[in-house]
Amino acid sequence: MKKISHLPILLLCALLLAGCGDSGGGPTPNAATFRVDIQQRGDYAKFAKIISIHGGEFYRTGTEERMPVVLFEEHLTEESYSYEAEGVRELNIQTTYGFSAVETPPAAMELEVTVYQNGKQVGRKIYAYTHETNEANEFLRHQANQ
Repeated sequence: MKKISHLPILLLCALLLAGCGDSGGGPTPNAATFRVDIQQRGDYAKFAKIISIHGGEFYRTGTEERMPVVLFEEHLTEESYSYEAEGVRELNIQTTYGFSAVETPPAAMELEVTVYQNGKQVGRKIYAYTHETNEANEFLRHQANQ
């Protein structure tokens, strides 16, 4: 079953970015607690998707469940998710969505990403995709000292 022909390449890029996180064990000046809320609406099950969140050790909000390095389709079957990390200097979020070749149109969905820094909302983006979306890559970046 073919999904998106570029998906393996995007996965490799996401894994390379995952290795670029801060690995220092000392104090983190200019760091903050970040929470990322992800909301999917519409026919999201008909889309191939990858989300990566980098900058710290993220856990599912309110739990001890560590977030996978990369969220694939099997991690994104629910409508909403929330991940949180402390001591983040720079938050980087990358999303890749595209209509799955094994599904039949029509299909339309929205992806909403809301970012909180130390409990205060600092960003919100809504992306819309349809069955005509070949492949869409989105990047969000937030720094603790801004």
